[in-house]
Amino acid sequence: MRILIVDDNLPSLQSLSLVLHDLGHEPTPFEDPLAALAEARTTWFPLIITDIRMPGMDGLTLLSHLKEDPSTVEADVVLITGHGDMETAVEALRRGAYDYLNKPINARELAAVVERCAEHQALIMENRELREHLDEAVEERADALRRELESARTRLRQVAGIGEIVAASPTMSALLDETRVFHAEPSVPVLIEGETGTGKEVVARLIHYGESGNDAPFIALNCAAIPHELFESELFGHEPGAYTGSRAGGAPGKLELAAGGTLFLDEVAEMPLSLQPKLLRVLEDRGFYRLGGVKRREFRARVVCAGNRDLSAMVEAGQFRRDLYHRLRVGHLRIPPLRERPEDIPVLAGLFLQREAVRKKKRFTALSPDALRLLGRHPWTGNVRELENAVERAVLLHDGPALTARHLGFLDEDASGESALAVRRNDGQPGAWRLDPGNLTLPDAPFDVEALVDALVRKAVERFGGNKSRAAAHLGISRFALHRRLAK
Repeated sequence: MRILIVDDNLPSLQSLSLVLHDLGHEPTPFEDPLAALAEARTTWFPLIITDIRMPGMDGLTLLSHLKEDPSTVEADVVLITGHGDMETAVEALRRGAYDYLNKPINARELAAVVERCAEHQALIMENRELREHLDEAVEERADALRRELESARTRLRQVAGIGEIVAASPTMSALLDETRVFHAEPSVPVLIEGETGTGKEVVARLIHYGESGNDAPFIALNCAAIPHELFESELFGHEPGAYTGSRAGGAPGKLELAAGGTLFLDEVAEMPLSLQPKLLRVLEDRGFYRLGGVKRREFRARVVCAGNRDLSAMVEAGQFRRDLYHRLRVGHLRIPPLRERPEDIPVLAGLFLQREAVRKKKRFTALSPDALRLLGRHPWTGNVRELENAVERAVLLHDGPALTARHLGFLDEDASGESALAVRRNDGQPGAWRLDPGNLTLPDAPFDVEALVDALVRKAVERFGGNKSRAAAHLGISRFALHRRLAK
């Protein structure tokens, strides 16, 4: 640090300069205070050390000049005092001096004062820079925050899958308009119906998050994945000792965890019939009790339900409560299958292609006309999920500037292979499936047994309207094995 030293006593001036030089600083000594003042006005010195008693101009007068001049006002001034100068030293502090040192000067005290001045000057420089660039810094920070916010919203939409909702078709445009209405009315329950793979949870998340984001919790519960005996505890929570095997400290249920946000009940048709009136009471009274609890808890969340089964038919068959059905259906959305909105296929495929090309570091940027024709004529029984998986498979196996029909050739193979799996009746006519393990004839040509099993599983799930428990029972396998096969 550059330090200006002012002292009319030459031996003292030289001694002080030597000590400061040994401490690693750049001392500039002056015997004449007037000459020192002129130098301070032309050259910046963060620290000025001056004796109080000097001829021509004493230390207090020099201090006053330094603090009145804009070019030196921010310099730290330390005065050197002798015995009997304490009142003068106190007056110097009042006039803006940083500190004072007593004669004879102790090198350790001098080093400590200089170090404090260096820290003080660093703060002054930082504050000066902040003042000089305040407007610019504020604007840059505001821009950065806006970019971070937009990036966070984009990531949120990607994680939630919201960005993959396409509304090229009139039906999907109308559906998105309705989601905006339901997003603005969190007290309205919403029932979302549609085939497997149409994106019911994605629409549920859009209702929750809206188009600008939402910090409130989105709690999802798959009703088909919870054993019936644990369903009530999972939904309502439980108090300590409520039942054998319950947590020692109790646990909140999904109704509590969703407070202020959204409770999403997927495959709601699988909810045990015995629990349906309890859920209806929650929706009507906006309150509930934990299992084993006596304290009423407020329910403060939106309820969105989804399913791929025909709930109205289940109501007529006595498999779902009519009053709960009508309560859940205050807001109702039906997501059309992909075959009913072919306008969305090219847009969705392009979206999936762009995403997968980035993830897998491939060159694909577009879909060729023959690829679009192939995608347009495919039945898409698995809807959007099947389309997404098909694009991911093609990008994984191939690379190029454009995705072509050749890259998607497996779609025709899968379709023809599935149709070739149809089993005829005993009279040789197409009809209901009839499989006799004891009377099977293998074809001469090689065939894909995995494709056969996959087709059987899909047909069983479709036959029972998406009810995986009934499909698994019909196939003679466990529900876990069915889920594993569907996930594969």
